[in-house]
Amino acid sequence: MANRSTMDFFERQDDARKNTGRLILLFGLAIAVLTGGTYLALAMILNPDVLVYLFEPQDAGRLDLELGLLSLVVTGAVIFAGSAYKISSLNNGGSVVAETMGGKEIDSSTMDPLERRFVNVVEEMALASGVPVPRIYVLERENGINAFAAGYTMNDAAVAVTRGALEQLTRDELQAVVAHEFSHILNGDMRLNIRLIGVIHGILIIYLTGRVFMRAAARGSRSSRRGGGGGGIILAGVVLWVFGLGGVFCGRLIKSAVSRQREYLADAAAVQFTRNPQALAGALKKIGGYTYGSSLGAANAEEISHMCFGSVRGGGLSGFSSGLMSTHPPLEKRIRAVDPSFDGTYRVIEAGEKHAALGADEVAAVAGSSTGGNRAEGGVFDLGDGSMAQGMAMAAAMSTGGNDWSSQGRELDYQVAPDDVLESVGETSPQNLIYCSTLLDEIPRPLMEVRSDLMGSMAAVYTLLLDHDAQERQKQAAMLKRHADPRILKEARRLWPSVATLDDEFRLPFMDLLVPSLRRMTDDQFKEFSAMVDRLIQADGKVTFKEFVLERVLLHRLEVARFRANRKAVQFHSFGAVGSDISNLLSCLAYVGHDDMAMARYSFDEGVKRLPKRVQGRIEFRDRSRWTFPNVAASLERLSVASPTIKKKVIDACAYCVMGDGVVVVEEVEMLRATCESLDVPLPPFIPEATRRVA
Repeated sequence: MANRSTMDFFERQDDARKNTGRLILLFGLAIAVLTGGTYLALAMILNPDVLVYLFEPQDAGRLDLELGLLSLVVTGAVIFAGSAYKISSLNNGGSVVAETMGGKEIDSSTMDPLERRFVNVVEEMALASGVPVPRIYVLERENGINAFAAGYTMNDAAVAVTRGALEQLTRDELQAVVAHEFSHILNGDMRLNIRLIGVIHGILIIYLTGRVFMRAAARGSRSSRRGGGGGGIILAGVVLWVFGLGGVFCGRLIKSAVSRQREYLADAAAVQFTRNPQALAGALKKIGGYTYGSSLGAANAEEISHMCFGSVRGGGLSGFSSGLMSTHPPLEKRIRAVDPSFDGTYRVIEAGEKHAALGADEVAAVAGSSTGGNRAEGGVFDLGDGSMAQGMAMAAAMSTGGNDWSSQGRELDYQVAPDDVLESVGETSPQNLIYCSTLLDEIPRPLMEVRSDLMGSMAAVYTLLLDHDAQERQKQAAMLKRHADPRILKEARRLWPSVATLDDEFRLPFMDLLVPSLRRMTDDQFKEFSAMVDRLIQADGKVTFKEFVLERVLLHRLEVARFRANRKAVQFHSFGAVGSDISNLLSCLAYVGHDDMAMARYSFDEGVKRLPKRVQGRIEFRDRSRWTFPNVAASLERLSVASPTIKKKVIDACAYCVMGDGVVVVEEVEMLRATCESLDVPLPPFIPEATRRVA
């Protein structure tokens, strides 16, 4: 397996798919072994004479082939049904896994300083790596130091940590652990991990069936002295139990083999993301010296052991954790991989000790938030009637959470080359983390406060779609008054002054912060919400690039999370199948920032040059009359289920299309990020190299 540093995001996605293929092969071998056990069990019940043939080589040809075929069908059906049932039970994504483990969902409204720190770390990491903010959980009853990320895709992920991790880890150590988990999200490990849960559960069914047979036959024998074949059923149960136990053992070996190497890769990624190897080493050392280690007490902890940051059995002091069936490499090896000077000595941490080291600013932040911030009451801005100047003045007066960057008086300068785009996909850096940490302080407090509330988040999205032109905004206001819940309308009025002055640079990051709350919508709420989004965009009879970007990013993320069961991972493996979609997309991107047809055509051609030569002749430029935003949205959906190889080439072509002229404006950055996010390709935010005040 290649080292992470030599693989880009798309290669790592392919690598995860290859691991899935290996899993299917090993799964097939396990079925073959278990079929033998089922054959013996059925033979003992239906045709005991078959057993004689097993010990008489000259009669081997007399083995019952029909019974063998029946055994294969029964075994495969039982294992497949068990696996499918388990996987379907986790169909709602990572939140189901976290809640099954006893996780409590938390958000920015929490009054616990340790939880608030965790929320901030997760939000910073999500924004810095370009993935949707996952739902956030704490395993309250777990004292060990552990964490996991679960889900099928980036859009339905959840990140959970134990209470022990919150109480024992410093902020830097917690950030390193979260970075480790985000590596699993970025590398496509989560889908593989859930499939592993299903495979092990399916194999376990054979073992459990054997136990049921033994118990049923034993009860029958006690109730009837005649026996009535109970002995054969008991023997059949023993065979199924033994073979099933062997199957479970093999399944755990499969799980261990798949997960151990990926833990090394995730550790390396955490160091790469944070540039702080001592933080990751510090977290691992605390596991080694802590009374509870990284153990989990939940009854089903073994089921998710391969997902966790640390071994769930015995923590760092258990010799079993370095054995054949361990899902994690030995703790000491992990530490030495990031801290070669480690001498193998752990500082003992007794139960009850706490080493989280909360800073005074973190405690003060929570204490200050308890007052609700500097909130303005409803009516500060009557939608459709006020002036932009009034909105800006009101926002400046009420936004205690922002600073000078929270106004629109800046001009951004992005020093980004087209080649930088592919290099940054699926990566992050300390600079990105610092920028996104600062960004959370730049968004006005009223907006930051609503991100933990479903109604407030819906109102914030509607407000983001309001036009800055008062006349156009009146049409949208009429839509809101006619169709929106009165509580949402009131909240939108309150939020408008802050949104009116929100920098374009912060629109998509703020939208990302709303996703965890919006994922809690019911089906009816989602239908109402998506319909309202469409009404607000169509109110003036036209769609702008800004509106298209906001709608595409938001609805794609929510729809993939909600309807993932109907979505195949990869549907298109050739450029020929998506040639028309590439034409639509590049033609659209060519018009971002270019009103002149000649410049749009030049940008389009720059993008096409980056595609394989055999494909270039099939891609045609379509002028503004030949493509629509709905067409482009449909093309993005099709490209989102193309192979990683196709996505890589398309993203590279898009980068050259929007940046080929050497001038990068915020609209182009937003459109490129919307394209990547629609294709489920995590693109970190571009950091402005310089800004200047606009008079």
